Amino acid sequence: MKEVIQSIPSGFHQRKKRINIFRFLKFALVLFFFVFVYMNIYRQLMSVERSQEIGWVESFYWVLTTMSTLGYGDITFMGDDGRLFSMVVMFTGVFYLFIVLPFVFMEFLYKPFVEYQTGARIPRKFDGVEQKHLILTHYDSISHDLMDKLNQFGYPFVLVVEELNEALRLHDMQIPVMLGKLDDAQTFEDASIQNCVMVVTTDDDIRNVNIAFRAREAHPECIIASTCSRETSEEILSLAGANHVVKVSKQMGSFLARRISCTDRSTHLIGSFDDVKIAEATIHGTPLVGQCLKDTSLREDLGVNVVGMWERGHFQLPEPDALLNNHTVLLLAGMDSHFKKYDKHFGKYSQNHAPVIIIGAGRVGREAAKSLEEMNVAYRVIETDEVKASKVKNSIVGDASNKAILERAGINKAPAVLITSHDDESNIYLTIYCRKLRPDAQIITRAFLHRNVEPLHRAGADFVMSQDHMGANTLFNLLNRAEILMITEGLDIFSQKTPKSLVGEKLRDSKIREKTGCSIVAIKGKGETVITPSPEHEFSEDGEIILIGDEKAEKEFELKFC
Repeated sequence: MKEVIQSIPSGFHQRKKRINIFRFLKFALVLFFFVFVYMNIYRQLMSVERSQEIGWVESFYWVLTTMSTLGYGDITFMGDDGRLFSMVVMFTGVFYLFIVLPFVFMEFLYKPFVEYQTGARIPRKFDGVEQKHLILTHYDSISHDLMDKLNQFGYPFVLVVEELNEALRLHDMQIPVMLGKLDDAQTFEDASIQNCVMVVTTDDDIRNVNIAFRAREAHPECIIASTCSRETSEEILSLAGANHVVKVSKQMGSFLARRISCTDRSTHLIGSFDDVKIAEATIHGTPLVGQCLKDTSLREDLGVNVVGMWERGHFQLPEPDALLNNHTVLLLAGMDSHFKKYDKHFGKYSQNHAPVIIIGAGRVGREAAKSLEEMNVAYRVIETDEVKASKVKNSIVGDASNKAILERAGINKAPAVLITSHDDESNIYLTIYCRKLRPDAQIITRAFLHRNVEPLHRAGADFVMSQDHMGANTLFNLLNRAEILMITEGLDIFSQKTPKSLVGEKLRDSKIREKTGCSIVAIKGKGETVITPSPEHEFSEDGEIILIGDEKAEKEFELKFC
């Protein structure tokens, strides 16, 4: 009970607790009023029966024993008026003390005490660690994926939450949280912003601006990274103090557009590491079909290196005896000069200049259309909303689940279909439908949530990328740990400074692929870049290794060699 009483004064600082205390005091006053009135009535009635003056102590004693139904029986009325009055007092006591009082106690004393004790589990201050940490300011699908990567690579972080119930829920999920108001610079000081490597905000644009402004006020030198939805918000976020503004929708649209590789047989660039380029190429209808990879002589004749292969959305590392077919898409590494040779050799084979179909004219769809326009690739956009359709060229207003609309957009000849809806259920439906109509078309799909990536692959998509995973990966790259290029969901090409444990060792002796599952794309060092080095190649000091692998393989590389 002592803790309850001690917790009451702190409640005056919060409106809800002030109201509870006011209600409790009102209850006590009403109870006191009943007791006072009954004491006076008792004195009047008992004075008549006894023909003598009744004292206040006896009056209070009788009212208390009667209302509490103890009923000692040492004081009783003999007349009917007194007995009727006794019943009224007893009924009042039963209702007020046994029904109302327990409710008041639970609601206004016990419940606030439990909340106080529960809330005490959530820290109001972050105890700094030796390694610099990240401050996250919003819990959503992007920050959830970012937390997974931070945990995977051992980066400490704290999530600042404003609402106690939300903080408790996240705390029970084993997420390190801190309670605080994000519109107060003191909160960031309590989160140890002085020892922070980066502040990350992934809320809506207006909230992000305010959070960046407060964080910059708390620490003028800290790094602030923010997501951004609207084009106009980018400049405002920079003015508010954000060092990095990540436009996830633009990134997603551009990524989906770059994955189109079946319009011709030339290489399609998807990323680079300085002078090392990563591209994809479809081999349908080329002399490569039917050959084993070891017989193609791509590296010897053209300088490109096959670092992976796609077979209808399934990725595999290259094996010398792997048989190439019409559905194979090669993942290539090389330099500009190498890709020019490849394009000159294979670009003359079958081309499909029919428009690519984009389903959805939201932010992602519009960005994909803009990227295709820059790539000089024809496209048509299907959108049910006339307002959104009016914001993009070559749009068709209609429902993409309607076969007539798809035929009007050119589904029978389209080399690829980009599905960009923000509703994953619709994306699965449309993927299945488009795959049925065009078994040979390339289908590239956006997933809004990471958990729907695998279902979309099973539905028939060749490539799937979730927006939350892409956003988290971009934010993670800002830590300057290593550059990461996402190939598809869960598969990355990444660079690492040559670990000391590998300096001077030959490639064949390192057994990197056997120990980690990573495959080497290129090695940079001593002023040169070697695309797929020979087994006799030695790792040099101050060099760089470019590898391909999934997240597990990447972690294994760090554990085994770094």
